[in-house]
Amino acid sequence: MQIFLFDEKRSNMRHACLISIAFLFAIAGTSECAFRDDFLGARSMAMGGAYTALADDVDGALVNPAGLSMVKNQQILATMAYLYMGLSDGSTLSQNIIGYAYKGKNATGIIWKRFGVSDLYSENIVALCHARTGRLYLTKGEKRPKNLSIGGTLKLMNWDSAPTMDNNGRIIEDIPGWTGATLDIGFVMWISENTPIAVSFQNIIKPDISSKYSKIKEILPGSTRMGVAAIENNTIWAMDLILESGKVDLQTGIERRSYDGKIFFRTGLGLENLAWGMNITIGAGYKPNSFLRIDYAFVYPVNTIVNTMGSHRISVVYNFGGK
Repeated sequence: MQIFLFDEKRSNMRHACLISIAFLFAIAGTSECAFRDDFLGARSMAMGGAYTALADDVDGALVNPAGLSMVKNQQILATMAYLYMGLSDGSTLSQNIIGYAYKGKNATGIIWKRFGVSDLYSENIVALCHARTGRLYLTKGEKRPKNLSIGGTLKLMNWDSAPTMDNNGRIIEDIPGWTGATLDIGFVMWISENTPIAVSFQNIIKPDISSKYSKIKEILPGSTRMGVAAIENNTIWAMDLILESGKVDLQTGIERRSYDGKIFFRTGLGLENLAWGMNITIGAGYKPNSFLRIDYAFVYPVNTIVNTMGSHRISVVYNFGGK
């Protein structure tokens, strides 16, 4: 998207909108922050965002659609988040995710994700996901386990901003938004029973997401995510390496489960471009029965965004048939 400069005599509404959207660009350093798919549910965020090889909830299909095959039976997920609370301009940055997955012979899912800045700006993604499992013949014997998952996601995307109003409530300018689509593909391979490795390619189609009034193209960047995880009875460790537009991000996290399997403790670390910024994450989860899980995550930015109370995120996951 294009940031425009406006006459200082225009309304305070436009000034607030400019500050808010400029803040969004500052988070990532460039306009490539639009449609960032690495903001997911509370479980993944509490683990530093490392989820490419561990995307076993439906929202994980936004970073690696192959992970959808790890969902059991049917699943519904809902997430509500408030990002970077306490901003000096009074902006409210929110995010909501709702997803549903069905696992039969193959796995299919649909996800709606919304990001908003007060009532000034919004992004919407509707993702249609599909994954299937197969065998990669790395082991001997006639009964080889299925150890490979392949998936794809078609993402229908839209952004829009509120019109500029003068002090009398009249519309001065109404910049049209953008609507388009892109595609992700991903793979998960189990090199052993407890060790998945994964790779996903996001935004294979790279549309111009700028307004039709913009004279400058803003191409949605593609990215490559590589991940690995180690899964034990009560402990999970995961790490992701993300390559995007010459930048390298590193994310890692750990989850520890209580012996009765009802309480989860999580923490993680995210390095943006390995040195530019850092996020410290902590979280917890509660699983009262085999069907329901409630997760919370707190993300605090270090040396990037100051005077914020961090980001807070709550997810509710319901598995039909238990998990």
